[in-house]
Amino acid sequence: MFSPLQLLLMAFVSFSGITVLGSVKIIREGEQALVETFGKYNGKTLQPGLTFLTPLVEQAVYKQTMREQILNLPPVECLTSDRLSVSVDFAVYWRIIDLEKVAYKVQDLYEALDNLLHIEIRSQLVKCDSECLYTSRDEINEALVQQLDIATEPWGIKITRVLLRDFTINSHSICRKNAQNSKYAMAKSKATDS
Repeated sequence: MFSPLQLLLMAFVSFSGITVLGSVKIIREGEQALVETFGKYNGKTLQPGLTFLTPLVEQAVYKQTMREQILNLPPVECLTSDRLSVSVDFAVYWRIIDLEKVAYKVQDLYEALDNLLHIEIRSQLVKCDSECLYTSRDEINEALVQQLDIATEPWGIKITRVLLRDFTINSHSICRKNAQNSKYAMAKSKATDS
């Protein structure tokens, strides 16, 4: 059948062919990839097009789109300055500006971004009253863009837009607010009667 030498030669040719084919990388337009040499990043980034890597030495380890992306957050529950519970719905537009930072400065970008967005949205809305949600959407959006852009700069991403799409005031909060207002009005009327 086949001699041991022929089998060894076929195995070598197969291994060499697979290795060479594995070293060919195609990066699509709008994407980039990082290359590590023996597990260490040395500043090599693959741009769109056909690229050949050194077999068994270089490896494309992190590939991402550089296009703008949208992050649809589930509704976020928070309190306003007038103590109303609201559910807000935001859309966040962002893009990667430094792939190296995205890959090596934050463990899980999407989870970190999600947590940061929830915290920043709550901290921004606690400064506003319920009327502000109706009248100052643009100011809220702009303030969030500025705060988030500063916070995410070390991660290599840029927040381009934050849009407050919708909000719902919790009906229990409205009832509680109305009860507080009526108690205040009664106390005020009793104070003026005496």
